[in-house]
Amino acid sequence: MQHHALDFATLVVGQVVEGIALAFRVERRHKRGGEPFLEFRLRDKQLREVRAVKWDVVDGEEYTCPTLLYVAATVKEYQGKRELHVTECEVCNGDIAPYLPGPYRNDNLAEFWDLVDTLRDRSLTALLERAVETFSDFLTSPASAKYHGAYREGLLEHSVNVARICDAAASLYAGAVDRDLLIAGALLHDIGKAGLHPVHAPDQVHPDERLFGHVLRGVRMVEDLLAMADDIDDERQAGLLHLIASHHGQPEWGAAVRPATIEAWILHHADQLDACVTGARDLLRAANPDDGWVWFPMRESLLRVPATNASSHPDGPERWDPFLNSRDDPEDVPF
Repeated sequence: MQHHALDFATLVVGQVVEGIALAFRVERRHKRGGEPFLEFRLRDKQLREVRAVKWDVVDGEEYTCPTLLYVAATVKEYQGKRELHVTECEVCNGDIAPYLPGPYRNDNLAEFWDLVDTLRDRSLTALLERAVETFSDFLTSPASAKYHGAYREGLLEHSVNVARICDAAASLYAGAVDRDLLIAGALLHDIGKAGLHPVHAPDQVHPDERLFGHVLRGVRMVEDLLAMADDIDDERQAGLLHLIASHHGQPEWGAAVRPATIEAWILHHADQLDACVTGARDLLRAANPDDGWVWFPMRESLLRVPATNASSHPDGPERWDPFLNSRDDPEDVPF
């Protein structure tokens, strides 16, 4: 058995390959005649991904993802893309960390505290400190299951990005915006996602996501924090909770209510902007320059791949997965 890591960039149609890759998703499916087969999403250490199929399935054959697999396979082409037709497959021991995506920046936590330190309202500063202490998963959780930030620290990175966009808007519209309230709301707007998705398997959904959704969950979490804050008046508490409740913009997109303040409208659009840009970057990191165009499921449109793909990064986030390109779970809204 060959234990070297596969490199998907070197795959050539017709080639027989063998080696190690990470299986981060597997689905048992059936041919037209009813016979079962396995469909995998495999990832190499450069975080490139390919589809793989194993047509001959042994009774009881199943795999728990994510896991390292030794595979022997033939490289085929399907709908213009390379895929592996697996003839041999076996679970391997080893560290999966090199195969897992991470954040775009390594200073997200410092950026978070820098923003907190700019608040003049020290009661909001204390509230944010309490939030991180109480819900520590906020610092490590993915931002979503599939559309954007589906990687370690994705939630923290997204929250910081949204707050920085809001900060720029607050400066632009100075005099019309309560900056402290807006920044605090931006940093807390998705706190309901803390702990919802495992770092190593973001597509796995916590029961709270299905029962309440992250917007309602976030409102409840911040209400618990506010119950310990007797120095924040009722009007300010209502404004903060409204930011969290309305940040998805419309009820059909998951908002509890529509935005009713200037701060809420800024937060809603800042949230959309970062989700779209990060989602696009996620796709482009997985693309080859000769792909030309890739499908952008978040916006159900095509996305152009730059001739020189400047979005490439050795520690990029999870790519779009066609297994998850559906509208049947709580992550239907991509932000």
